[in-house]
Amino acid sequence: MKKLACLLLAAALAALLAGCGGAPVQTPPAPDAAPSASPAETPAGEPETTPASEPAGEPDIGPEVPGPEARSVVLVAYFSATGTTRGVAGRIAALTGADLAEIIPAQPYTDEDLNYSDRTTRASAEQNDPDARPEIASDISLEGYTTLYLGYPIWWGQAPRIMSTFVESHDFSGMTVVPFCTSGSSDIGLSDDTLAGQAGSGTWLQGRRFAADVSDDTLREWIQENGGAEKTLKLAVGDTELAVEWEENASVEALRALVKDGPLTVSMSPYGGFEQVGPLGASLPRNDVQTETQAGDIVLYSGDQLVIFYGTNSWAYTRLGRIVSAEDLSELLGNGGVTVTLTLG
Repeated sequence: MKKLACLLLAAALAALLAGCGGAPVQTPPAPDAAPSASPAETPAGEPETTPASEPAGEPDIGPEVPGPEARSVVLVAYFSATGTTRGVAGRIAALTGADLAEIIPAQPYTDEDLNYSDRTTRASAEQNDPDARPEIASDISLEGYTTLYLGYPIWWGQAPRIMSTFVESHDFSGMTVVPFCTSGSSDIGLSDDTLAGQAGSGTWLQGRRFAADVSDDTLREWIQENGGAEKTLKLAVGDTELAVEWEENASVEALRALVKDGPLTVSMSPYGGFEQVGPLGASLPRNDVQTETQAGDIVLYSGDQLVIFYGTNSWAYTRLGRIVSAEDLSELLGNGGVTVTLTLG
């Protein structure tokens, strides 16, 4: 009987300990451990004359045009043979909250096709033939869009002929078209005027050339100059919307891209008596540094956890922003789990 009683007591203690094991959501390393960092990678530059081979491990910048219920009135459509134009297009889409669509050739371009030193290659032959019109794999609908950012690389001082195929097969009436190109150094030249003439419809603005490593500040200024507006990343705790000053870093841009197609809801739990923490459902770029947090700080923990502080702490985080509204954060965040909603507006 004594043995049976001991066994029952041990089982009860094990069940009690298991029931208490879900409270902490983060298990930090030793305090003197160096923070790990995974900075965002910058795509390789696209040459001004002929593209290089497609880079390996190209990041996923989001789905193509979503269903009508999630659509924006702004579209970024692009052709990219090496990934450089794709990278810039994805950043423009993230900044504007636009939908994204790739102009894909029916016959993909190989490394041999893009060999600039051989004037007999496919791309050379197309660029030397004003009437060449490479076929596009599938149609891109422009219905419902009022603004189109149209991107392409510069090949031999011109837009690739597949861009002529695209503009001649669409009606841009009622749309504002904003061309942009990528190259190592060459300007956009007359390529935007040529495409506007071939389109024969729509309001075409002056285009601009960007390098692969163009800053987000430069893209923002260009978007504003062309009458566009950067979408504001908004955060609400339950029904309470909070004013936030967001950082300008790769983590915040990735967070913006994550909510581009609709609200992101994060179920958060209190931890340590000073923070709310919850999973984002995706990993973001991180650049952790030892941080003395204050009430109102918003940080990224472990690459995939959103943390909002209503007290103080010291650990290695990536800063995302700071709440600047006059709400009593300890009252708002310190009484059990909360639901945080992130949107673009």
